[in-house]
Amino acid sequence: MATRKPTPEDLERITELAKRWGKIIVQEQWGQQGPGLDVNLEQMEQVALAAVRGLLAGTLQTATEQQAQQLGDQQPCPDCGRLCPLVSEDRTLTTGGGTFQHSEPKAHCPAARRDFFPPTTDFGTDQPR
Repeated sequence: MATRKPTPEDLERITELAKRWGKIIVQEQWGQQGPGLDVNLEQMEQVALAAVRGLLAGTLQTATEQQAQQLGDQQPCPDCGRLCPLVSEDRTLTTGGGTFQHSEPKAHCPAARRDFFPPTTDFGTDQPR
C-alpha cells in the first residue's frame, strides 16, 4: 500500500499511461480509422475533455472508496470512545478538475448523541490523508 506522496517520476509514469488510453478513446469515438477529415480540433478536444472528466471521476471515486474500506465496519466515537457502525452517505464532490460521486463514511453514536466522520489524519501521525 503506497503511503508516500507521488514523485515526479510517478506522475510522469501516470501521464504516459493516460496518453496510451488516449489511443483507446480515439478508437472508441471514431473507430479503427480514426477521425475523418471533417472532424476539427475543437471536436477532438471535446472528446479529450470528456475523457479527462471520466478519468478524474473514476480515479477519485476508486481511491476514496478504497480508503473508506480501510476504516473497517466501526469507528470509535471521538467523545466517548464507543465503537459505532459506519454507514455511507453518497454525495457529489467538486474538485478543481471536475466532480465525482463520493460515498462518505460516517457514524452515529447514540451514547454521545452525535454524528461523526472518521479521522482525517493518518493513524499515529498529524499528516492529512
